[in-house]
Amino acid sequence: MKVFRISAMTALRVSAVLTLLGLALMAWSMLEPTVLPVMLAMTVGQGIGCMAFALYLYVVIRDIRRGRREPTPESPGSRETP
Repeated sequence: MKVFRISAMTALRVSAVLTLLGLALMAWSMLEPTVLPVMLAMTVGQGIGCMAFALYLYVVIRDIRRGRREPTPESPGSRETP
């Protein structure tokens, strides 16, 4: 199984684009409240928005986990000298 790695900045940019696309579908359904725009906003728009949020959440969780794994550098005066 091949694991696909994506950088945090790329993932955040993709998430932002997906969010704007989902928002555009939602706005279209508000401006033209006919059957097709409303159905697209409720199905495709919500799916795109959920994917964008999941991608953003993935980046946040990955960043938190990386922060817990990396040791914090000690300040120069914090060590006790014998």
